[in-house]
Amino acid sequence: MRYLILSDIHGGNYELKEALSYFGKLKCDFLILLGDLLNHGPRNRVPGDYDPMEVAPQLEQYKERIIAVRGNCDSEVDQMVFPFPCTAPYGWVLVPFEDRVIRVLLTHGHLYRYSSDDERERMGLRRGDIVLSGHTHVSGIFTMPSGVVNVNPGSTTIPKGGTKAGFGFMDERGIQLFALDGSSVAELAFSSLPRP
Repeated sequence: MRYLILSDIHGGNYELKEALSYFGKLKCDFLILLGDLLNHGPRNRVPGDYDPMEVAPQLEQYKERIIAVRGNCDSEVDQMVFPFPCTAPYGWVLVPFEDRVIRVLLTHGHLYRYSSDDERERMGLRRGDIVLSGHTHVSGIFTMPSGVVNVNPGSTTIPKGGTKAGFGFMDERGIQLFALDGSSVAELAFSSLPRP
């Protein structure tokens, strides 16, 4: 399976169109949405192409292929415009890889701090697991002291921390992060993950 991974769209219509163009280019099967889809939120600037009423129909085209979790800027009223569920605080994707299964936790990133042992145990995470999250708008691959790897695709619309607007891509070999112009940002090969 091939997954396009988007986070922190924040109602940015133009940027979403750019990001979704990679669904076909990368021959994706599913679209993972890591929250903060429509609302720009109180701590973010209003995106130049802020048009949440156009973002919803763009995502609707993929409704049968979406796996979504709720972000801190997603409200119950947002659910009224989507024909797919986006209220869960987290979800899982399991990826067969060689003689094991790579466990990928999907979450926005505002509710869980998976670097502490208590939180890691509460979420059922173990060494070598991956957490796909957004929230910070900073793209990158970060290995936690616990051995859990956090992969953040950044924001399609309001990048922060000196990173570019971008997205992620996951297949049976690993996860790649890209800027919206298609340039590679970072890569995580599943073969490099420690075993639990």
